[in-house]
Amino acid sequence: MRCYKCNSVLSDTDFCNGCGADVTTYKKIVKMSNTYYNVGLEKAKIRDLSGAADLLKRSVRLDKNNIDARNLLGLVYFEMGECVEAMSEWVISKNIKPEKNMADKYLSDIQSNPGRLDLINQTAKKFNTALAYANDGSDDLAIVQLKRILNMTPNFVKAAHLLAVLYMKNDEYEKARKVLIKIEKIDKRNTLTAKYLDEIDRKLVKDSGKSITRLKRKDEEERPALSGDDVIIPQTGYREGNSVAVNILNVLVGIILGAALVFFLITPARVKVVREEYNDKLNEYAAQGESNNLSINTLQNTIKSLEEEVAALKTTISNQDEALGQVAKYDELIMAAAKYIADDKVGCADLLVTMDVSGITSEQFISLYNGLKNSSYTFAADEYYYDGAEYFDNNKYDEAVAALVKAFTFNSTDPKITYELAKSYRGQNGNKLNDDARKYFQLTISLDPDGVYGEYAKSFIG
Repeated sequence: MRCYKCNSVLSDTDFCNGCGADVTTYKKIVKMSNTYYNVGLEKAKIRDLSGAADLLKRSVRLDKNNIDARNLLGLVYFEMGECVEAMSEWVISKNIKPEKNMADKYLSDIQSNPGRLDLINQTAKKFNTALAYANDGSDDLAIVQLKRILNMTPNFVKAAHLLAVLYMKNDEYEKARKVLIKIEKIDKRNTLTAKYLDEIDRKLVKDSGKSITRLKRKDEEERPALSGDDVIIPQTGYREGNSVAVNILNVLVGIILGAALVFFLITPARVKVVREEYNDKLNEYAAQGESNNLSINTLQNTIKSLEEEVAALKTTISNQDEALGQVAKYDELIMAAAKYIADDKVGCADLLVTMDVSGITSEQFISLYNGLKNSSYTFAADEYYYDGAEYFDNNKYDEAVAALVKAFTFNSTDPKITYELAKSYRGQNGNKLNDDARKYFQLTISLDPDGVYGEYAKSFIG
């Protein structure tokens, strides 16, 4: 232990031999910080992650130089799916101790993988969007976003809690229960998870009159416990508070979860309302701020007009092949619009990309076509990109190429897509550079010359 004033090594006395400062209280603080760290480490080993996080936060608040506590706190955050918070802890740790610090390895492992960095970024954005939807009462959109988040980051505890609350709010207790059972394996002693499960069990018992036993299947694969080897054994650590953005996010999560739970407890069981009306659906999508926001009224009016034009074509020139071809295009566009309204944006994009609109002079047709295209292509590109990235991570290069080619079809200017496609072509060729891989690496460099994707692409082609 070193003096907080002169950094001299402290002896057993209550005064520093170097500067003479009274270190009685300081020693007690450091020992308490180490105690919190040790208990937090034990909790992390048995996967009581929320309990470990609470103790480790106390540890670093007491002693900002407790590097081991801060690094372990980052690992716990990362295991709970809170990657931004984890990286924040490791960055602080590295700034406090630049040399021989495990935080440097943790950060380099993440920063060396652009795909993982992008996944972290996308997860944070989607969670903020889901929070906004939940706060605005758009539960169905929030649920869609949260399900996507958990598909990308299955261990994101906060996202699972919010999804479960929204299910509970909408009387879908079995779905909420399944979400919580899965997340309970990640953070075994999370009090909020236990509280929600107890409420769900009481509700199910009341509705069915049967006893509900918490599912604890021994044959299910348990997630491995965090190893003590992941952390350097104690020295010292305190944590300045989270960044303003993280604090605001945590407050918002607490408000949303608390308000939703209160609503669930005090509101009698209500009949589930089916939100099938297209007006609400597209108006909610307008809130996403997409490049071309479409209202359902506009869609319905345009479709009605197009149907009238189709009828006119059939009755006036039904014997001409050109007219029949135009009728088929109108039908395809109407089918694409129907898929968009039904929240199948990928299906909508897949239909639009095969359409040939040459020869169409109807302004309403072209307006609807362009609106649907602008609203669905970016979404479809992202979906195919994540599919392709997952295939690549599992060494399924043929499937990765197929998915990423589709992503590129919908968005040819996104460097993360071209970079992942180039890597997939390279993997398909036995991890050797071929013409296809070189082409897309070069395209990545031209799209992102000074960015991370461009730099990584340069490393592949020299």
